Amino acid sequence: MASVSISARRISSMLANRHQSVAAAASVIPLTAELAVLATDDCEVEFDDLVALAKHFKRPWSYLLIDEPEVFDSAGEDNRSLGNQRRPPSPELLDEIEAVIDMLDAAAELFPETRHEIPPMRITPDTPPEIAGAAIRAFLGVTTEEQVAARDPYEALRLWGDALQGRGVYFAQRGLHDDTVRAFSRVSGEQAVVVVDTEDPPYARVFSLLHEYCHVILRSTGVCDLSDHSTVERHCNAVAAAALMPLTLVRSILAGRRFGVSPDADDDLIQSLSRGMHVSQAALLIRLRDVGVLDQPAFDELESRRAGRRADQEKRGGTYYPPKINRVGRRYAHNVFGALDDGLIDRQDAATLLEIGQHLIPTYREELDKPAGRSR
Repeated sequence: MASVSISARRISSMLANRHQSVAAAASVIPLTAELAVLATDDCEVEFDDLVALAKHFKRPWSYLLIDEPEVFDSAGEDNRSLGNQRRPPSPELLDEIEAVIDMLDAAAELFPETRHEIPPMRITPDTPPEIAGAAIRAFLGVTTEEQVAARDPYEALRLWGDALQGRGVYFAQRGLHDDTVRAFSRVSGEQAVVVVDTEDPPYARVFSLLHEYCHVILRSTGVCDLSDHSTVERHCNAVAAAALMPLTLVRSILAGRRFGVSPDADDDLIQSLSRGMHVSQAALLIRLRDVGVLDQPAFDELESRRAGRRADQEKRGGTYYPPKINRVGRRYAHNVFGALDDGLIDRQDAATLLEIGQHLIPTYREELDKPAGRSR
């Protein structure tokens, strides 16, 4: 069987970048060679071993033949709040971040005319959340009438996602596979992307989208858990809440209704308000507390019961293509097909950029061109 030479520098750096020990990786990679040796000495390996390593690292096998250390771009700022623990992003999340970095690099080269935009008003960490939120909402152009009229959570998500992409920001929905991260964002030159976790329900993704756009505006992009314990996260939460739930909308939805009747009535009310505004119950409770509708004890009680309820998350079957389109976002996918039509790239390049097999290109395009529907 054919053998090839691989570089120890390459293998050891790939393990280090993913925070994997040799022992942990060796326990899950089916190899005939000793991984401990491959990570310390340049070796000849069987081609089957090379393929197994490439599959584990989610890279082409030729990627492992380069005799240089692998260099990962920074994940950006770490906006998570992990107490006194220092926990790196998971290897799976790092793979998603690298894929998104590749997206932005390709976008800069192939469709540089798509540039992200931010509100003309200067927004800083010192800008009051109500003012910043109003400026962001006006800039995205989503009206309260459109928000309330959304037929279901997925249409609400599509509404805000389309508004963001209309301002040149790519919007991707991907499985992040890291329980310390809810979303992340990245800016590279004129290109920007916001990424939300498909494990979250759609209303939560809407909030994450606005939270991450706030990071883009502040130039503080990175990985986020949306925790109120971090100063920058608390500010972005407040701005996102103000953009998503302006006081006029809160007051109109709440008109004639009040909290404090009974625990059951309060729980029913928070769920009704959540559906009426198409926002998550968690975000709504924080907003109601921040604008003085709820005092801290009432908030604590409602939040405790909300957290204790099992979320009724309907599993939707869907098809193969909507999640694939959402991985890169509709604007990015349309731009890729534009480059294909203009002869800037070929079908193989397009398939690589869209993260699908080349044979799936025609059906993928048909799905992308269908009238607006639910985002999953």
